Amino acid sequence: MSESLPIAFAAYPLLLSGTALIWLISLGSQCRLNWVVLVLTCGNIMAFAFLAGTWAFTSYYLRYIFLGLFVVVAVYLYFRTKHGSSHTRARGSKITVLRISVFLLFAVLNALAIVSHYPSGKILDVDFPLSSGTYYVLQGGASAVINPFHALSGSKMAIDIVKLNPFGNRADGIAPRGLSAYEIFGETLYSPWQGRIDKVRDGMPDNPPEHPDTEHSEGNYVVLRCVEVNIFMAHLRRGSIKVVPGEVVTAGQPLAEIGNSGNTLEPHLHISATKNGIEIGLQFNGRSLSINSVIRREEEVHNKPINARQNAGSD
Repeated sequence: MSESLPIAFAAYPLLLSGTALIWLISLGSQCRLNWVVLVLTCGNIMAFAFLAGTWAFTSYYLRYIFLGLFVVVAVYLYFRTKHGSSHTRARGSKITVLRISVFLLFAVLNALAIVSHYPSGKILDVDFPLSSGTYYVLQGGASAVINPFHALSGSKMAIDIVKLNPFGNRADGIAPRGLSAYEIFGETLYSPWQGRIDKVRDGMPDNPPEHPDTEHSEGNYVVLRCVEVNIFMAHLRRGSIKVVPGEVVTAGQPLAEIGNSGNTLEPHLHISATKNGIEIGLQFNGRSLSINSVIRREEEVHNKPINARQNAGSD
């Protein structure tokens, strides 16, 4: 089952986008009203694929190609439907209820996807913990619609981060077998905040891709204690953790390397935060992240002083 998941994740946004395009193309020569209804309906399907699809399994840039194709087809059909007849209007009205139902469904889903970029409640603003490259949020967002796996596991504000290659993929292919084929494997994890190391686990093996260790879900991890907030960073590479419990660290200090230990299909950084045992949201350098968020980082000097703006658990 787990071996087919990368293919399913790759196919999901392509199928949604393809369905929207095919349905739009099937319009043919109809009246202007039907064109408006169908473009709005298919546009909402396309928008949901754009916002919530896991594009990094093929290429992050494909989402813009599909969106561009949709706009071109919609404009082309606009001129073809300019002189629609009453006959085509009557024929098209038979499926108006279906179109409106689909429109309303995806309009709600899109609204939830957009709202997920603006989490409510307590937020901790920290430094982004990776450096030098283009990073992508594979799972994340304050909504079960676009962050279902974390929501089901009880950590609905957690974020999974991978790294993109120049082609917009997080690896050399959809489901490569070797860990080194994944861009983020072996990347250095830096402390996102100053604080004290609370817990560490090392020694768990890095699993082959698509073979998760369900008995040790976190794998190797570091818990950073910042005043009343615990920042949890998991699925780290075996033998790479550079800190010990009780050690005081500064923002930007190397902590470990990204691996594939624990209950994970492929290498990525899992990061979340709790305050007094209650999960809170994270912002990175003032920015809330959700699925399909891209973070571009240049090589930086680390061990820099903590920013004065960072205060734990601000409302």
